[in-house]
Amino acid sequence: MPLSPGTKLGVYEVTAQIGAGGMGEVYRAHDTTLDRDVAIKVLPDAFVNDPERLARFEREAKVLASLNHPNIAAIYGLEKSGDSPALVLEYVEGPTLQDLLTPSPGLRPSSPPAGERAIGKPLPLEEALPIARQIAEALEAAHEQGIIHRDLKPANVKVKADGTVKVLDFGLAKALSPAGGEGLGKGDAESPTMTMTAAATKMGVIMGTAAYMSPEQAKGRQVDKRADIWAFGVVLFEMLTGRQAFGGTDISETLAAVLRQEMDWTELPADTPHSIRRLLRRCLERDHRRRLPEIGTARLEIDEADAAPEAAAVAATASRAQPALWQRPVSIAAIALVALALGGLAVWTLGPPEPPPIVRMPIPLGADETFSNTGRHAVAISPDGTQIVYSANLGLSLRPVDQLEATPLAGTSEGVGGGIPGARNPFFSSDSQWIGYHVGAQLKKVSIGGGAPVTLCECDAPWGASWGADNTILFGRGPGGIWQVPGAGGTPERLIAVEEGELAHGPQMLPGGEWVLFTLRPAGTSVWDAAQIVVQSVTTGERQVLIEGGRDGRYLATGHLVYALNNVLFAVPLDLDARDVTGGPVSLVAGVQGASGGRTGAAQFSLAGNGSLVYIPGSAGGGQIELVWVDRAAQTQSVGADQLAYGRGRVSPDGTRVAVDTPGEDNPDVWIYDLARETLTRLTFDEAVDVFPLWTPDGSRVVFQSLREGGGLFWKAADGTGEVERLLESSDAPRPYGWSADGRLVFEQAPGDIGVLTVDGDRTMELVLDTEFREAEPAISPDGRWIAYDSNESGQSEIYVRPFPDLDDGKWQVSAAGGFDPVWSPDGRELFFLSSSEFMVARVETEPTFNAATPESLFIRTGFAASAGREYDIAPDGERFLFLRGQGGQVADGNLGLVFVQNWFEELRARVPVP
Repeated sequence: MPLSPGTKLGVYEVTAQIGAGGMGEVYRAHDTTLDRDVAIKVLPDAFVNDPERLARFEREAKVLASLNHPNIAAIYGLEKSGDSPALVLEYVEGPTLQDLLTPSPGLRPSSPPAGERAIGKPLPLEEALPIARQIAEALEAAHEQGIIHRDLKPANVKVKADGTVKVLDFGLAKALSPAGGEGLGKGDAESPTMTMTAAATKMGVIMGTAAYMSPEQAKGRQVDKRADIWAFGVVLFEMLTGRQAFGGTDISETLAAVLRQEMDWTELPADTPHSIRRLLRRCLERDHRRRLPEIGTARLEIDEADAAPEAAAVAATASRAQPALWQRPVSIAAIALVALALGGLAVWTLGPPEPPPIVRMPIPLGADETFSNTGRHAVAISPDGTQIVYSANLGLSLRPVDQLEATPLAGTSEGVGGGIPGARNPFFSSDSQWIGYHVGAQLKKVSIGGGAPVTLCECDAPWGASWGADNTILFGRGPGGIWQVPGAGGTPERLIAVEEGELAHGPQMLPGGEWVLFTLRPAGTSVWDAAQIVVQSVTTGERQVLIEGGRDGRYLATGHLVYALNNVLFAVPLDLDARDVTGGPVSLVAGVQGASGGRTGAAQFSLAGNGSLVYIPGSAGGGQIELVWVDRAAQTQSVGADQLAYGRGRVSPDGTRVAVDTPGEDNPDVWIYDLARETLTRLTFDEAVDVFPLWTPDGSRVVFQSLREGGGLFWKAADGTGEVERLLESSDAPRPYGWSADGRLVFEQAPGDIGVLTVDGDRTMELVLDTEFREAEPAISPDGRWIAYDSNESGQSEIYVRPFPDLDDGKWQVSAAGGFDPVWSPDGRELFFLSSSEFMVARVETEPTFNAATPESLFIRTGFAASAGREYDIAPDGERFLFLRGQGGQVADGNLGLVFVQNWFEELRARVPVP
């Protein structure tokens, strides 16, 4: 029976089926002990009733597990799936070589016509030879240990995003075949060495393996490592020509071609080096005694071709029909004269080369992906222009620009609290080999080739980051200024401080290492489009303003400064030495999304050194957000308030009002919306930031976080009377979340601790959850006896419940696959929370002790805006939920994906000349 997601085999939890064939069914699974993904191959049922064959397979598997080479996919172990053995293998991201050789749908028949070979698409020589070399290295390493692959074919070769090759299923053809079976002997009709499709009256159409068998293997004879060398030659021939070397409509025709068909060497591209032609001829000798004896020689031949590329010794058939130029009775002088004439003609008639075309193309997201968090940077393109990484609800995904699909980056889908699931803020290293990102309370990096993420430092979410050529990472911290940390990791250091009320975003070290370019939002200004783009010296502290009114500036080697304003990309020429703008701004690209809710200076675009641009279309920066009610059936109804850049909404205890924070006209403030009167009234008026509103239990006051006067928690009467009063002074960005039964305020503060504050009397503060992990979004149950919160102690954000106030009397995990933002139902019998893409609910019991049922999904959260802190609230009836819904492209446009523009610098140079 197929394994369903969630099935566990030992420490491995199945997440999805990824393939099926003659060798069994293959699943993706997660190693819960080592926190890595693996591939699990559940072997055919024929093993169950054949103890001798099963014992032989287990012995072979132990030998295969001894292989340790960077180009060989590893075997980790054996498990049991019922009575069937399951092989645990290294999970390798990326397409197979067969995928790379297969043209677009509709260009290749599902099976070749009678007597013809399958037609694919060739790989350019510069791509094919590095792949072939790595295959040869893998075979060489296995042969040195006496292990033969026996089933080498394009479908058993994976090519990772960074070009690394992994050869799969080493030795499994022998391990899986019946005892004594090496070729087409007894029992091979059921051997996985033969891959075919069933038909009613015949064996079927040959799909792969027989076309790569050596002649001795096809004859059922004993084979040695030279069988792999033959298969290597067949694979290399197919890579260069796009055609299978041998094929037919059934097994017998294909094997007959293997045994007798002459090779047509003219099918090789005309520029195939002589050394590669020689290598192919030696690999494809039918007499194994004359065949290339060692695969290591193939590696040397490929190295020779790379070191000294040469034209083909044999051209295509049309070229062979006439003697070569040097074979004709023409004098050298005549040849020289013709060459000179042609050269002169080229000079006079061709003129300068045409500029490369500007190509625009959409890049859609995956079926389950959405840009659920665009409050920070969500997309980046590598400096060399070959890779795009983006942050969506499922973590980071990496998409080579020359491929059709993105690949999730392992280890980046872990959930965190704060309303932001998974990794965010991606940015590339200057050599395009690493991706930096933020998750939880940490800055991390991961190789584009995969592998385990590496923690660089502890920090809150960056306000833009860049990775310089000196291997130093700069990142903004809003009111904390500009910071730096080594690319290898270490302790962050402040590089540039800002004044009180100022916010810094998006630093970039300019050439020379003296000046930093960044966006500065001055004190008293709440709109990022009114910010400044400045440069500041790291030695003298001198600051110069380049742009008044703009954000997220990037300096380019072309001599331009590109920045965003009102969802449009502008460019100006910049004299780097004088640090002076030398021309007026020119608008270039409209509809570039900004930070949702206008919370940071991020604009969702990225530029590569080779001239490519990628951006998220839309108009979220400072855009419009709608307050909506959503019921349990996902039916949505507008609250009725005007559409503004709301950040959060909280329902009053009696359900008649909603407290929101919004930039308003001048700066972020707290407002009150009266549901009956349909009026929106401003509650706070200070020039500082006032956000994260929370009602008092009786609805008479609203508590909020403010950056005024040193920061902390404040409150004010909800009817607008009286003055604002400070409750707690703190620079740790406290966020109010709820109330205990005895009237104490429960809050979260950076870097992820939970505290309580007495609001009457001496106003004492106590941290009740202060651990090495991040505990966030506390929610007190209606009866005051329980506290729910999310924590990353398991490696991803999950929902936990403890007794309150005696937190050490127990702890229960409620979510099973990630969760954040818990909220209790008014009767305390349900606990709601968010997963990366769904709105979840778990039924709970509190007597005689706490117990939670398995969480269920109420609806998919597509279309709702993300925000820092809790993203939703619940109405007193427990049946409606207050969400923020994006408008004007906030979510709808973002879900369309990305826009990629190749050679965009050509347009930039043409429209914005540099003096």
